[in-house]
Amino acid sequence: MAYDDEAYDEDEADAVDPEQSEADEELLALARDQFDEITMACQEERALALRDRRFATIAGAQWEGNWQQQFQNSIMVEVNKTAQGVEKIIADYRSNRMIVDFRAVDKDASEQTAETLNGMFRADFYRSNGQQATDCAFEEAVLGGIGAWRLTNKYEDDYDPENDYQRICLEAIPDADQSVFWDPNAKLYDKSDAKYCFVITAMAQEAFAKQYGEDRICDWPQEILKVYYDWYTPDIVTVARYYWYEDKPGLLRIFKNKASGEEKRIWASDLGKSEWTQMLIDGWAQDRTRKAKRRQVMSCVMSGCEVLEKAVKIAGTEIPVVPVYGKRWFIDNMERSRGHVRMAVDPQRIYNGQISKLVETVAVSPIERPIYTPEQVAGREQGLAEANINRSPYDLINPLLNPDGQSFAALGPVGYNKPPSLAPNLAALIQISSNDIGELTNAGDGADEAKANISAEAMDIAATRTDAKTFTYMDNMRQSMQRCGEIWLGMARDIYVEDGREVETMDESGADGTATLAEPFMDEQGQFQIRNDLAAGKYKVISDVTEATTTRRDKTVKTLVNIGTITAPVDPNLSSLCFSTAIINMDGEGMTDLQEYIRAKLVQEGAVKPNEQEKKQIEAAQQQPQPPDPATVLAQAEAALKGAQAQKAQADAGKSVADTTLSRAKAVETLAQAGHASALAGKARAETHGAHADTAATLVPPPTPSTSAVGGFDSSVPATTAKRLGIFDRIRGMLEGQSA
Repeated sequence: MAYDDEAYDEDEADAVDPEQSEADEELLALARDQFDEITMACQEERALALRDRRFATIAGAQWEGNWQQQFQNSIMVEVNKTAQGVEKIIADYRSNRMIVDFRAVDKDASEQTAETLNGMFRADFYRSNGQQATDCAFEEAVLGGIGAWRLTNKYEDDYDPENDYQRICLEAIPDADQSVFWDPNAKLYDKSDAKYCFVITAMAQEAFAKQYGEDRICDWPQEILKVYYDWYTPDIVTVARYYWYEDKPGLLRIFKNKASGEEKRIWASDLGKSEWTQMLIDGWAQDRTRKAKRRQVMSCVMSGCEVLEKAVKIAGTEIPVVPVYGKRWFIDNMERSRGHVRMAVDPQRIYNGQISKLVETVAVSPIERPIYTPEQVAGREQGLAEANINRSPYDLINPLLNPDGQSFAALGPVGYNKPPSLAPNLAALIQISSNDIGELTNAGDGADEAKANISAEAMDIAATRTDAKTFTYMDNMRQSMQRCGEIWLGMARDIYVEDGREVETMDESGADGTATLAEPFMDEQGQFQIRNDLAAGKYKVISDVTEATTTRRDKTVKTLVNIGTITAPVDPNLSSLCFSTAIINMDGEGMTDLQEYIRAKLVQEGAVKPNEQEKKQIEAAQQQPQPPDPATVLAQAEAALKGAQAQKAQADAGKSVADTTLSRAKAVETLAQAGHASALAGKARAETHGAHADTAATLVPPPTPSTSAVGGFDSSVPATTAKRLGIFDRIRGMLEGQSA
């Protein structure tokens, strides 16, 4: 895509295309006709705006025009009281900067991406010295009524051939009341409804010849009314950069995600082969197409004779020029504006004229001079003339004599040459004009000066009264900053398109950071998401007037100290947090290390939300093994000691149980041995008894055998022995059960 600041290529200029040349001629004719239509209507207003800016800033400009002819050959004093009111408004603006805030407005937008946009805008603003551009525009709007700046895109590093990234820059447009001309049909303050715009740029002849060629020098025609003549001016060539909209038909491809059912609309001209392949890989399939009109912004550079740089499409969807107005109206279907100087021009001129008359009068008759006759000063002329130099205590004059030689009585001077006294009407006029200037321009109000015996409430009321006179200028600047944010957002979607690109960000306190564009991640629900996707979703731009960072910090510190003092007796933890936050917001030399330490502590405690850099540091620290905390080590050691003691006690108890079991086992063994011996004895007795029985059997028939058993033994065992063995078995079972 070709952009606004595309370098002029001589090789392309040498290749003449007849059709392109004819199109350029038609474009040049159209642009000149449109420019003539604009300047014919606004010529007088632009001349007044230029006069007002000169009136308050250039020495001697307050006497330009017919006023100078009236006081020709007279003293012309210039007491510039008008500039005091202008400087107060500018000081109020610089202590209350404008903030641009992007906010998500639909489901496809996210607050995190909105915060990234805020950081990127601040980074671009400060990197391109955007503050100088906005300050220049605001001051010109306050002085003359019209100011402006523009947005462009440039390579991130012109000296790095490997870096193709681009950045958005803010550029000042000096002399905006003579340089910026809008479509006369545009009625909105921010000119968002304008179809075209001209920005006139003055180039030194040498620079023009080097860039375009010396044989192509030709001024863009400007018909500006001027009531002055500058004797010394630089040799310049004026060229015009022409912006306009074009509506071109295009094909819109509508894709649908197979998994989620979401829709995505992409212009066919923006969809290359690689992008198409990636869409298919990501699960998108073309659902349908439709034809639609696509608005694009075009730009070219012209001289008064030809098109110097061919028309190209530029980034964004809006004309990248931001207007600023002091006060603005539409009267008789024509846009009119003025700054803070316009109403004070006549009172200032009257004041200068009367002061000049007074100075001239005093200069002509500086002192009161006595009048003597020649006879009175004859021979004493030198002494009288040098009396004020020699500081003589008295002066002598000659006496006046009668014809008879007798002297008259001592006589003083015959008369005096006195300077003319100040006329009452002159004094009144000086006082009235001075009061008018102060009332119209806030000069001399003294509301911003501390006075003795005046309460803070009274001073605040006076400051509010003077601030009310500057609020219109501040609110108009707020609208202009909002328009700047809208233009920047449209350009950002064409400039910052590289997935995975790391861009610079900046927070409100000026701390630097980074963000990754179109970064994939898993959310808390485990779903795959893309963050910092500038092309997705809609965002609105809000701008507000806030105090300067230093002023806000001072008030924050004071408030936190008061809260910390009040809450100390009831909530020491909250009080400590208040004092820590106050230290972070303090300004002072040598406090950086302390503030970094306190911030890191507050982030660790969860009292302060970490920025992107701190988040990365925390994640990196979590992935590395950390040395245990001393308190944790102590707790673990105490737990281990208690565990060891419990194990020892359990081992001692087990040893006692084992000793008891062993004693019981030995008792069982002793009883078993006794039972075995008894069994052997019983067996011997049984054998003896059997022998006797065999002997008796020969005499007595044997009894009938019984199937009953006693104690688990055969009935052939004697009953007493069997009973003993049964008791032993039960005892052994009982002991074995207890051991188990």
